[in-house]
Formats: sequence, structure tokens, C-alpha cells
Amino acid sequence: MIFYRMSQLTVVGTGLVFFANSAFALDGADVLKKLNNAIVAQIGDSIEAGSVAVNGSTVVLRNVTYTPRGRTGIALGDVTMTGVAEQAGGYTIEKVLIPDVTIKQKDFSVSAAGLRVDDLEIPVNATLSDMNSIFVYHAHVGPVSCLRVGEKFFSISAADSVSTKRLDKKGVDSSFTIVGIVADLSLAQMQLSSEAIRHFELQNLHATFSMKNSWELSTGKYDLTEYTFDLENIGKLNVQLSFSGLTPAFYNTAEALYSPMTGTADDQNTKNAKYLLALAFVQQLTLNSAQIRFDDASFTDRIFDYISKWDHVTRAQSANTFAAEILAGISQFGIPDLQEAFSTAVVEYFNNPKSLTISAAPANPVPMSTVIEAAKNAKESIPKMIGLKITSND
Repeated sequence: MIFYRMSQLTVVGTGLVFFANSAFALDGADVLKKLNNAIVAQIGDSIEAGSVAVNGSTVVLRNVTYTPRGRTGIALGDVTMTGVAEQAGGYTIEKVLIPDVTIKQKDFSVSAAGLRVDDLEIPVNATLSDMNSIFVYHAHVGPVSCLRVGEKFFSISAADSVSTKRLDKKGVDSSFTIVGIVADLSLAQMQLSSEAIRHFELQNLHATFSMKNSWELSTGKYDLTEYTFDLENIGKLNVQLSFSGLTPAFYNTAEALYSPMTGTADDQNTKNAKYLLALAFVQQLTLNSAQIRFDDASFTDRIFDYISKWDHVTRAQSANTFAAEILAGISQFGIPDLQEAFSTAVVEYFNNPKSLTISAAPANPVPMSTVIEAAKNAKESIPKMIGLKITSND
């Protein structure tokens, strides 16, 4: 009797466990659907799979094709997602492992290894309407090699793209970095002579790239705090921008209008439509601040040395001629304050190249519609309006 009762309990228990596992089993097709929706809505690319297999908290997407917007799809093979869990109708994924990829086109090929995505948070509806609709992730790839006719002309050690929700729950912080960039521009079919490539040391170029930005959804305030190219023996270029007005509603409207144009031939109607859309986009924004800065690493002197050699003039003559040409071009805008700001900074920089900075810091945020209107009717007022400043070697 005891044995019989125990057998019954075992059967019932097994049934309950089986029922529970069945009831709460992951819907692999839904995971793929919501992942694709998030990628399409917030990145612009798309993902497809031939089939989906689920084993506990692991989801395998077989015969995956990843299609960047407006480009040909890339076959990724089987993609394995581990630590998948449902969350508020969406999903969290601890890790996505992607096989190494090689793309070949005629005499050109790209090979990428170490592809993975960590800490995904997939919303139930990636509408960018509030913080619950944000897609966050940490994507990694590297190393990557590009070959032309069997010779490596470009490679990177690693690249990382990270999107996280801000701790104050008001917005999103994002970053993108590429380290270990190595390029041999003598193999890149650039319109430069071999002598120029050697002179500017472009046959073995080393560089890094980094970008950081923050977006506050409620106000539409977007801060590009870092957009930096750091090229060894050339210099470092950094851009910083701060705008308001980029609200989720406006972003989604612009995206909906732009998407149908993507991939279409740029006939005159398409060009006009894109121009009007870009103009409407800019007019909705408000400028808080902006800065472009270049820190030289001997590259400017090498330019003048190269020009001087071919023009048979001194380095100083070459620099003065170049400065005069730039200032003559700026004078055609008919903005005296702009010409004055450039004249001092450019001459000083060319004589002793260290850094050149162009910044805009208005006393109060300026609507871009006001700047555009001034450009049409009172362009001479723009430098003071936006707090334009041009400095060198600071």
C-alpha cells in the first residue's frame, strides 16, 4: 500500500513538473520576433532565422541572416542565446554567441571573430515612447581583418557598442569604441601617390575611435559628449554637441518618413524629399552648445613640408599662402565677425600647429529655426547669436 501511494505521488509530481515546464517554456518564435522588432525600431537593421529551437533557458536561432539597413544580408549560421528569461512581456538575455563570419566579394574579404552580445533587455514593444520601451545591450566584435587581393590593409583589435538605461531612469547612455585600428592605405586604392603615403606615414596607420552620448527622453536633450578619432602621428579630432528637441515622438516620426526612402534610387524627387525632411528635423532642434577640436601631432607641419617641396617655396611661404586661401574663402560668406575670428586663430595655428578649436556656446539655447532664418536674412548676426569662438593652441 505504501509503495502504491508513493508510486501515485511520483506520477503526480512528475506530471506537475512537466506541466509547469510546458506552461512556462520559452516561446522561441516570440523571442525572435521581439528581438527583430527592437533591432528594426532602434538600430534600423533586421534579423531572420530559418528555425528556432528552445532548450530550457537556451534559444538557438538556426541559419540566421542579419541585414543592415539598405544592404545585403549577412549569413551568420546558428546563433545561440543563453540565460533567456521573460520579463514584463519582453525578454532578458544574458549572452548571445555568434559564429565567426567571413564575407567575400571579388578581390575583397572581411573576417570577424569574437562576435557576442551580452546583457540584452528586449522590450515588449520597442516604440521608444518611454523607458520601458528601450532596447539595451552590450555588443562586441574583434578581431576583424579586411583583405584586398589576399593582403591585409585594415584591421581592428576590438569594437564594443553599449547601450544602458541611466541610473536616474530618465534616459539612455550609449557608447561605441574601436581599438587597435591598423590600416595600410597604400592597399586601399586611394588617390594618393606612393611618395605621399610614405611622407604622411599612411602605410602603417594606427588609430582608435570612441563615441559617447546621452539621451533624455522626456526633454529630448541629446548630448554627444565625445566623438573622437585619435590617429597616431597625425592628430586627434574630437566633436561635442548638445541639442534639445529630439523627443521620442519626433524621432519616430522622422524614422517613419525616412524608412520608405531607404534603398531607393536618389532621383530628384527623392533628393527633394530627403532635403525637406532633414530641414524639418534640424528646425525642431535647439542648440545648447557645440565644439570641434583638432590636436595636432606633427601632421600639419608635414603637410607644409610636402607642399613646400613641390612648390619650391619655404615652409613659412606655404603656410601663409594656405592661410590666405582659407581666409579668402571665408570672406565670401560676407560675415565679418566670422572672418575676424578665423584670421587670428588660423594664422597662429599654421605658424605653430598645436590645436585648433571651433566652439559655439550661446548665452541661452538657440532654436535652430532661428539660426536658419538668420542664415537667410541676417547671416552676419549668426556668430554672436550662437556664441561662436575660434581659438588655437589653447
